[in-house]
Amino acid sequence: MAKATKRTKKFVKNKLDATLQQRRDAKKKLKYVKNKRPVGRRGVDVGDDEASEAEDDEEKVASTDAQGGMSVDDFLAGGFREGMDDADDDDEEASDAIDDDDDDDDLDGVDELDEEEHAQDLAKLAETDPEFYKYLQENDKDLLEFGQGDDEADDDEEDEEEEEEEARVLTMDLLRAWQKELLRHRSPRALRRLLLAFRAAVSTDDERVASTAFRVEDSAVYSKLIITTFKYMPMIMEHHVPYKKGNDGRFKVPTNTKKWHALFRPVRSYFLSVVQFLKTSPEPDMVYVALTESAKMVPYLHHDRRVTRDYVRALLEHWATGEDRVRLAAFSCLFVTTASAFDDEMIDFCLKSTYHTLIRHTKQTKPHTLEQIALMKNTACELFTLHPEASYQQAFGFIRQLAISLRNCLKLKTQEQYQSVLNWPYLHCLDFWSLVLAKTCHVDLEAASGVPSPMRPLVYPLVQVALGVARLVPMSRYFPLRLHVLRSMLRLMQATHVYIPLAPLILEVFDSSEFQRRGKGATLKPLDLDTTFRAPAAYVRTKVYANQLAEEFAFALLEFLATQARSISFPEMVIPMVVQLRRVVKASPNTRLHDAIKPLLDKVQQTSTWITQRRASVEFAPNQHAQVDAFLRDEKAEAPLQQALRLARKVREQKQRLLQQTAHVVDDEEE
Repeated sequence: MAKATKRTKKFVKNKLDATLQQRRDAKKKLKYVKNKRPVGRRGVDVGDDEASEAEDDEEKVASTDAQGGMSVDDFLAGGFREGMDDADDDDEEASDAIDDDDDDDDLDGVDELDEEEHAQDLAKLAETDPEFYKYLQENDKDLLEFGQGDDEADDDEEDEEEEEEEARVLTMDLLRAWQKELLRHRSPRALRRLLLAFRAAVSTDDERVASTAFRVEDSAVYSKLIITTFKYMPMIMEHHVPYKKGNDGRFKVPTNTKKWHALFRPVRSYFLSVVQFLKTSPEPDMVYVALTESAKMVPYLHHDRRVTRDYVRALLEHWATGEDRVRLAAFSCLFVTTASAFDDEMIDFCLKSTYHTLIRHTKQTKPHTLEQIALMKNTACELFTLHPEASYQQAFGFIRQLAISLRNCLKLKTQEQYQSVLNWPYLHCLDFWSLVLAKTCHVDLEAASGVPSPMRPLVYPLVQVALGVARLVPMSRYFPLRLHVLRSMLRLMQATHVYIPLAPLILEVFDSSEFQRRGKGATLKPLDLDTTFRAPAAYVRTKVYANQLAEEFAFALLEFLATQARSISFPEMVIPMVVQLRRVVKASPNTRLHDAIKPLLDKVQQTSTWITQRRASVEFAPNQHAQVDAFLRDEKAEAPLQQALRLARKVREQKQRLLQQTAHVVDDEEE
């Protein structure tokens, strides 16, 4: 009779009853499904294949309801954030529904690697040195019969080892012994014990801790164990299962080898423990080590979809809430995980989860969170440059949700609908997608590749949504919101060279009541427009608010005109704008507005003259679009408006630096 393995013994001892009960429950469910099968014309039950197809259809319908949960009409009536949190909740429930078969027997398979390697070495010895092999046969048969001893003796050894492991306390000496085995022999058996101890150390479940093979009772041993696991695991995997990186960024792991099949469960156990550690560890230094070292194990991750999802969720949590270096380390892992994903489903999960996490953490936009939000948007943008086709699908759906929310607001005009648009998450969504499109549709990038970006068709719908939001509420209190939209669209114009009619949005501000009469004197502090989209009522018609609007919108107009400063039609394009600006200067009593617009008008006139002089020698007609687009493309000299913009940016940077230094000085004095 064949010998029962250690895994079989543990299964019989610990899991047999639960498995039998699970099978009984499954039979009851199957019987219930059979009783509900449709009856054919002759009164015969539909076959098992058809029943299984019906069950598959039911599962598809259920999954569709879980993801969408609403009809087309309901979706069109919903806000742009609907479905975001639900999608994550469904993923969590699906993850929890999977049985975490994470006992010690998951790692028993690695012990076989030591025996296999020993047998291979003996086979090589018989070929290379037959005399010594014959000597071993005569004098040391135990060595040649490694792993084939008496069954009862092996059973006793395994029982004794199991009893010892259940009560063993991990010490520094034992940990050093494992390190030596791992360094000298790359021993899978030592790796198994290390992972068992690692699992016990990071576990927070008292019942699971009580049933583990090792206990960690010393803080120094705990720290050493964590560092050892993170440092040694990639080294051992690289030795036994080396991978190759393809040109597409994906990793090729030899999954058809015996070593991979033996080490698959240890890898799964490792990542489950890493996820648990990332969820519970309060020390940023240890979390940083976990993130940087686990990134080296990502090539072996994608073969378990459930563990990959859990790992991505843990990364996103630290990416959104950790320290700066922890955020960057988490994003580095997330970037590698997304870039190396095998299928579109996992890519979509990474992109969608990243976007949802970003939006959830933009509800509170304050001075102390602004840099963190900017970091999240810039790093998330990098993910959407990895897979343009998948990014297009995600961006299309989310921009469509923004458009639906705006349409409902314009159609219903209720307070609830206005609140679904006039909020920070919505504005950050617009800004984020402008950042993504500016990155993926940059003219230099498209010129290098020779083909338009797959994301370029999304520029038009995003611009339409942005222009609608900017004009949604024409009240002067919402001019800061308009300023945020203008900044996003200006970034898009500068990167893609797409013309967006932003001048009317700026000129409407100059014609508003804020500049038609003298502002009220007030002792109010200037608003922080970076963290404000609706000005308080106390600022309306005040001089301090009007001065801020004059400076910011004049600079926005300068940026807009600078994007068109090399256009061959610039002199004709600015004529209506110049007429209106002169009328504003003449009618408005605001001196700050005069000081901002008059130099701008001079630069516009200089740029018109500059363009007129250079186009006087052209020999092509206006209908020759290729040559029109190439006008001044090779001109190295800056247009007068471009020079003015460069200098204005330097002045603004210096002013911002002085304000930050002043703020630090005030904080130090208060302390």
